[in-house]
Amino acid sequence: MSTRFGPVAAALFCLLLVMPAPSGWAQEEEQEEQRTRRTEALSERVHRRLSKAQEALEADDHATAESLLREIIELRNLSPYEQAQTNNFYGYVYIDQEDYQGAIPAFRRVIDAGGPDVIGPGLYNQTIRTLAQLYAQVENFSEAIVYGRQWLDSQANPPPRDYMLLAQAHFQLEQWRDALDYVSLAIEAAQAAGMEAEENWWRYMVAAHWELEEFPEALDITKIMVREWPKKQYWSQLQGLYSIVEDEPRQLAAYWCMYDQGLLDRSMELVNMANLFMLAEVPYKAAVILQDGLDSGEIEGTTQNYRILAQAWQLSREDRKAIGPMRKAAEGEEDAEMKGDLYVRLAESYNALSEYDECASAARQAIRDGQPKSEGRTYMLLGQCLFEQEKYDEAGDAFSRAARDSETRQAATRWQNYLRREVARLQDLDARLARFGS
Repeated sequence: MSTRFGPVAAALFCLLLVMPAPSGWAQEEEQEEQRTRRTEALSERVHRRLSKAQEALEADDHATAESLLREIIELRNLSPYEQAQTNNFYGYVYIDQEDYQGAIPAFRRVIDAGGPDVIGPGLYNQTIRTLAQLYAQVENFSEAIVYGRQWLDSQANPPPRDYMLLAQAHFQLEQWRDALDYVSLAIEAAQAAGMEAEENWWRYMVAAHWELEEFPEALDITKIMVREWPKKQYWSQLQGLYSIVEDEPRQLAAYWCMYDQGLLDRSMELVNMANLFMLAEVPYKAAVILQDGLDSGEIEGTTQNYRILAQAWQLSREDRKAIGPMRKAAEGEEDAEMKGDLYVRLAESYNALSEYDECASAARQAIRDGQPKSEGRTYMLLGQCLFEQEKYDEAGDAFSRAARDSETRQAATRWQNYLRREVARLQDLDARLARFGS
């Protein structure tokens, strides 16, 4: 966790030279008692120099402040408390210059001067906390954890943020379980104090569960985040977790909520939602979303997207609407096999609409411009459309080609037989009509 100390923090600390910042839970009487005791603990020679150092620091004259502090260090017979206070001031001079690495030894010397019984529990414990923050600042997370735990152990009711310092340090070290435990403690402490846990804390909790592959737990936390902060990133996270736990209906519902709120603004997001409707066997919804998106430009007019749209319209039994996007997909497709299959599907849509001339044209284009997966089925479709146009010779040729394919041989043979009978019937009918002079 990055902790920034500025000139204001340093100045405030210096104003309390004789009274180190007490813990948040201390009573006013205890604070006053500490103030009196600490004032008496500083000799006049030390107090005078610290006051001048404070004035120099407020004027951003760090060199003078450090010079005065060195004078104090060189004095003879300094008490442990005076040593601690001087090094404490040293630490804040470094912090004021954003030299966090340099501040650490100064604060280490504070606690080296004596334990809480010698320099006072307020100064001692506050220094422990400052060291935890500084080690986190310089990314020495192991040491941040050591001092952070020591600080927590010294407090009856630590602030929730101090639990988060440890949570973030463990997170940086990829110690996910420990990170999760401290985030939980931070949230519990905040709630116990009647505070609201910060949004970012919940994000750490989700991330820790995710790293531990505890996806149901991550899902439960994400639900809370969606309720409290209904942002797109949390809705997206929610649908992603529903996908991981294989709850497709709720994944689709989450996507639909995003769509309804206007949160889906990327082409891929809209296409993904359409695909979910396809998986849920609701192709009409998928088709409407795709069509609207393509018409408005929100969805990219790629071959793939037109292909999905055409499929959705076909599955919705809307063959007329499928023709336009199917043709665009077929014309734009570069893969020969896919191109052939798209033209076959286009021919199927024309066939369903009884537009046999266009059907035959699309089937021929599938054979000429592509390489459909099943050439036999393509010739079968071509033969049927030609038959409906009463182009029997061409239909016969198509069925003959289909008969060469083992997959369609039997069906093609049946059609050939049917075609012969139909031709024979028509010839007989023509002969009968001719006898009557028609």
